[in-house]
Amino acid sequence: MPTQVVVIKKNYAGTAHIFQAMTAVVLIAAGIYGYMQYQKLNEAQTALLDEQAKSVNMQVTVNDTSTAYDAMKKKADVDTTEIINQIQAVYPADQNYTSLTTMLDSFFEDNNKADNRLFNSSLTIGLPIIDANKDYVILPFTMSLDASRENFEKFLRYVDSSGDLESGVRLMNIKNISLSLPAENIPGTENAGTEVSKDLAVSVSMDTYFQKPVAGTP
Repeated sequence: MPTQVVVIKKNYAGTAHIFQAMTAVVLIAAGIYGYMQYQKLNEAQTALLDEQAKSVNMQVTVNDTSTAYDAMKKKADVDTTEIINQIQAVYPADQNYTSLTTMLDSFFEDNNKADNRLFNSSLTIGLPIIDANKDYVILPFTMSLDASRENFEKFLRYVDSSGDLESGVRLMNIKNISLSLPAENIPGTENAGTEVSKDLAVSVSMDTYFQKPVAGTP
């Protein structure tokens, strides 16, 4: 009896389909894995960029804050210096005769006009008066003025504004005023027919002030 050889044929087509299916699954899985890994990488990169942006923004904020602080500090320093200078102008640390006479001379020169007089003919500054019970020192002085009524009133307003930081006028006080009214041109009198000055002759006694030296300072 002849021997029958049975040859088992593989189903290449089926196997191919299986491999193809497996390949597809692997590719799909690889694709999904790769996509997931890409997503993770993308998220990581985005997070990194976000952190870098935050870091940059934070640095910008720090720089802006530092700049703003420096600007505010400079402004505060300028404001403080300006206030100190203003205080020194109206209430100096010493008698400062020069600034007093310069201030008064400037006021009189600015307001003395040919038809509207305000002339300081004399200025006498006395010795400082120190009172142990007061925190300031008094510096007395007297002046003799030739002034029109208008300018004399302006002078009174000027003294009234003294001590104000905005005005910058050194703190002053009027103690006494003595004035002579202008003579009138009255017919039948010694001034009849003559031109009489309309100016006031004023003698004014005043005080200005400065800070008392701290004990132990020269």
